[in-house]
Amino acid sequence: MTTDVTNTFLTKLADFYAPLSSEDIPKEVMEKARRVLVDFLCETAAGFKEGELASIYNAYARETGGKAEATILCDGAKVPAPNAALAMGIMAHSIELDDGHRWGTSHPAVAVVPAVLATGEKEGASYAELLKGIAVGYDAMLRAARAINPSHLKRGFHSTGTCGSIGAAAGCASILKLPPERFAYAMSMGGLQSAGLQEMLHDHPGIKPLQPGKSAHAGVLSAELAKRGAKSPRTLFEGHHGWLKAMCASEFSEDALVGELGSRWEILLTYTKLYPTCRHCHAAIDLAREARSLLGCTEKDAESIFVKTYTLGIVEVGRIALPETFEEAMFSMPFSLALALRKGNVTLQDYTPELLRDEELRRAAALVRIEADERMNALYPEERGAWLRLALKDGRVFEKGIPVAKGEPENPVSDGDLVEKLTAMLAPYYPAGFVEGLWKLCVETTPEKVEYRHILDHFGRFRTS
Repeated sequence: MTTDVTNTFLTKLADFYAPLSSEDIPKEVMEKARRVLVDFLCETAAGFKEGELASIYNAYARETGGKAEATILCDGAKVPAPNAALAMGIMAHSIELDDGHRWGTSHPAVAVVPAVLATGEKEGASYAELLKGIAVGYDAMLRAARAINPSHLKRGFHSTGTCGSIGAAAGCASILKLPPERFAYAMSMGGLQSAGLQEMLHDHPGIKPLQPGKSAHAGVLSAELAKRGAKSPRTLFEGHHGWLKAMCASEFSEDALVGELGSRWEILLTYTKLYPTCRHCHAAIDLAREARSLLGCTEKDAESIFVKTYTLGIVEVGRIALPETFEEAMFSMPFSLALALRKGNVTLQDYTPELLRDEELRRAAALVRIEADERMNALYPEERGAWLRLALKDGRVFEKGIPVAKGEPENPVSDGDLVEKLTAMLAPYYPAGFVEGLWKLCVETTPEKVEYRHILDHFGRFRTS
C-alpha cells in the first residue's frame, strides 16, 4: 500500500508547528522557555571553562573561520551559524547539568537551544520568536524521543543525539517561518542526520557532548537547506526504511509522537538538574543527602551502602566505582554518593583531582553495592527513583526510597532553587552580577524589551580567557 506523503506523522507535526506565532504559544510554555534559556546559558558559561572537548572544538572553529553569522557565546568568535550551534551544544553539555526529559531519556536544551540561538542571531529574530523556537524544538524532539523509548535506549542509542537533530531542525524552521511543506522537509533532513551511541559512556565519556552539538549543527543546516528548496522524505517516520523502523524496530507509541498536539507541551514535562552527574544518579544522591542530614554522618561513618534502582540507570552510572577523571566521575553513582555524604551536596567544584584521589571518598565509593529492582524496572520511565540503605559503623541505619529526583515535574525546583544552582555553579568563574544580569534579562524583563543582542552584550562584558 502506498503511503499518502501529505498525511504522515511528519506532516501532521509540521502542519501544527509551522503556522504558530509567539502569541499562539501558551503563557506557561513561554515562561518555561525563559527559564530553560537562562539555565542553558549558564551551563554554556560553565562548559566553556570546564569542557575539554569544548576548548578543542572552539579552537578548531576559530581556525576554520568562515562567514560571520552567529556568535560562539563566551568565546566571542563569530562563525557560520551551524558551527556556532555545534560549539554551544558541546559547551552546554560538558558539565552534565543541563535539563532533561525522563520519558524521552534525553537532554533537549543542548540540542535545540544552540540551533535556535544561532539561527535567530543570523536572522535577527525577536526574543519572543526565540522562545517560540525553543518551545517548538523541544516539543518536536521530545515527542520523537518519547515515542521510541525505552526501546531505543536499550538498543544502545543516545536519544539526545538521535532525536535532537529533529527538534533542532523544527526550532530553526520556526525561526525561519517556513511554510508547512518546507517545515516538514527541514524536520525530515534533521531525522536523516540522527546519530548518537551510548558506548561513549564506557570509554572516554568526555566525547558525549559532541552528539548534541552535532544535533544542533544538523538542525541549522536542515532548516537552511529547506529554506533554499531542498526536499526530503515526508515518510521519514513510518516509511519502509524509515526512522521508526531503524531506531526502535517499530516499537513506538503513535500517541506519544502526534497525540494531544497543542495541549501537551513537552517542555513543561522536562526536569531541572541540580547535580553535575548523569540524571540516573540523582534520586540516590537526594537520599544520601537526606541520610547525612538526619544521621549527622559523613562517608567516614559508613559501614555499607546499598542502592536499588532500575537497570537502565545501572548500565549508565553503576559501572564506574572509582573514577579517575572529571568526565568519569559524572557517570559514577558510587563516587557521587560518597561526595554527597562528605559534602552534603554534589557540585561542579567537587570533582577536583584531589577529591578524586581522596582515600576516604574512594573507600566509601567502593562500599556501594547497586542492584536492579524489578518493580522499578516495571515502573520506568513513569518513575526513575532509587532506594538507599546506609548502615553506619555505630549500628544506625537509614532506609528510604523515592519515585523521582528533585527537579522533575512532580517535584519541581523553584525560581530560588534555580538561581541558587546557577550562582553556585558559576561562582568560581564569574562575579555574581553575571547570573543576576542574565536572570533579569531572560526571566524578569518584559519580552518585548529584550533582544538577543542584549544577551550577547552581557556575555561580552564578562568575557574572560
